[in-house]
Amino acid sequence: MRPFLLALLLLLVPSLAAAQAATDQPADDQRLILVTMDGTRWQELFRGPDPALVADPHFTDPDMTEAVEKSWKTGPDVMPFLHSLPAQGGVLTGNRDVGQCMAVTNPMWFSYPGYNEILTGRPDPAITSNDKIWNRNITFLEWLNHRPGFAGQVLAFGNWDVFAYIFNTQRSGLPVNPGFGTRYPTETLTMRFALDALREKKPRVLYVGLGDTDEFAHMGRYDAYLGAMNRDDDFIAELWRMAQADPVYRGKTTLIVTTDHGRGAKTGAAWTEHGSAEAVRLDPHGFTIADPAGFPGSEQIWLAALGPAVHPAAQGSGCLGQNQIAASALSALGQDWKAFDAGAGAPLPFVSKP
Repeated sequence: MRPFLLALLLLLVPSLAAAQAATDQPADDQRLILVTMDGTRWQELFRGPDPALVADPHFTDPDMTEAVEKSWKTGPDVMPFLHSLPAQGGVLTGNRDVGQCMAVTNPMWFSYPGYNEILTGRPDPAITSNDKIWNRNITFLEWLNHRPGFAGQVLAFGNWDVFAYIFNTQRSGLPVNPGFGTRYPTETLTMRFALDALREKKPRVLYVGLGDTDEFAHMGRYDAYLGAMNRDDDFIAELWRMAQADPVYRGKTTLIVTTDHGRGAKTGAAWTEHGSAEAVRLDPHGFTIADPAGFPGSEQIWLAALGPAVHPAAQGSGCLGQNQIAASALSALGQDWKAFDAGAGAPLPFVSKP
């Protein structure tokens, strides 16, 4: 019996050692889906439609008023999937009505500075417009794209032609779909590209920048703005459903959804605009109301997260910052965010390495 037992032991030891090594090592195949919804206010996300804006024919088509009132009464009506995340072990934060706070840390409160802050973990005071200027800063997506295990596994999609400049595609080498400008909403194509990429190319990191919410808001189309929020929620839910149905992603994927800026919180037409007093003084593209005080409230943002890196009990206190998103995304991927930029904002309190 002894030779048999010895042979069996020799067979088992390597297997046991390999199993222990796998247990001791951090997961090396974590994945990330990051979605941004341009200029989406926390007010509609958490409170639901503003009755005054729904009733105002300047902002809601009178033919649509009854449909809006019947379809969406509360925040969960407008974005049911995002509101389901806490019940699934995730987080939805930024509801100032219950004492939550999240804000941009850049002084501008509009798109290019916001996306730069989300993707680099730092505000850049030199970014003062939405002009097509190649970003001097390295995003965490660019950094990942040059690291082992991520090269060629980072994809970005968006329906704004400035994204190519924000990601600095001429330097970063990131594959970013061509944007379509801002003349008309083209979000459906962006969604189709992203869903196809998740299904067929299976990237480790997928970024999707959605823009119809901001476009319709600038047009003053409140009913269409709410509709875009609802459509985005359906799209995000489909992304997550696909990820959970695919063994490549299931149990290894963290979802983060946020916005680049909020919108004016004052009653009336202020909701259509965004930007700080400094931004208005510098007159970046996209402003139609010359208000020297800016649009208070457009610095207020929100965030949703779900996945193995998310720990909802660790909510923390104080106001969370947009500059914490890049480090959170890297931590969710099992990466050392300080190796990217030790000066970036630290990870959000409820996100850590899986």
